[in-house]
Amino acid sequence: MNPDPERLGGLAWTRRTGGRLSGGERRRLLGEIAKGQAENLLGRVKLALGRLPAGAREVDVRTFEPPDSRLARDAEAACAEQPDSIAGHSYRTWMFGLALAAVDRVELDRELFYCAALLHDYGIAEPTSGRDFTLGGAERTIACAAGAEVASERGEAMADAICVHTTPGVGVDRDGPLGCYIQWGAMVDGAGLRIWDIAPANVQEVVRRNPRGSGFKSELASMMRAEADAVPGGRFSLLARCGAPLAVRFAPFDD
Repeated sequence: MNPDPERLGGLAWTRRTGGRLSGGERRRLLGEIAKGQAENLLGRVKLALGRLPAGAREVDVRTFEPPDSRLARDAEAACAEQPDSIAGHSYRTWMFGLALAAVDRVELDRELFYCAALLHDYGIAEPTSGRDFTLGGAERTIACAAGAEVASERGEAMADAICVHTTPGVGVDRDGPLGCYIQWGAMVDGAGLRIWDIAPANVQEVVRRNPRGSGFKSELASMMRAEADAVPGGRFSLLARCGAPLAVRFAPFDD
């Protein structure tokens, strides 16, 4: 069953609201953020102790290859339109998300996940007042799908995943695997969340294939704050107030 596009963070919800949260939605997300912060503390203990989930060392990211399709090539071209820092983050999101899905034994549509991951932050570098940045990536993926003559439902599925990926507390049953693993892959790279579920050798290989570059943390944190300012009452505004940019700066990477 496809996720409800009108749910909080879904494609229809984001188009309708521009990303602005109601009071009830804000309170719900505050609870999810608190849960996430507690999970992060427990995860950092696992990281310090070197505890990995079963099967994590069996995953080999060196085997990850992009799909060979016109849609994938169009998504790669669109990804290259972004700043280098965001393009690199997008490829790392794809690899980290795929690694987590393998550990969790969750099946992903490899083509859709690849393309959506490459464009999940397409709008973040140029925030628009009153318009959630995820709509930029959603529209770009729909355009890629149309150009590649892919069924419109597949384009909408990618767009929905991109819109929901910034919603705290996403779950596979409600939000679908595409959006969840885009979020979780992005958060490994952005703030180190769930990095404790990926074998260190795989983390090193992802960064080797797609280097982070100096200053990525500060650049991403600045973009998050700019988005928060552009959409007061939006999800990034709430995340920024709860310390997300600081979490980015303390991510367990050297840059």
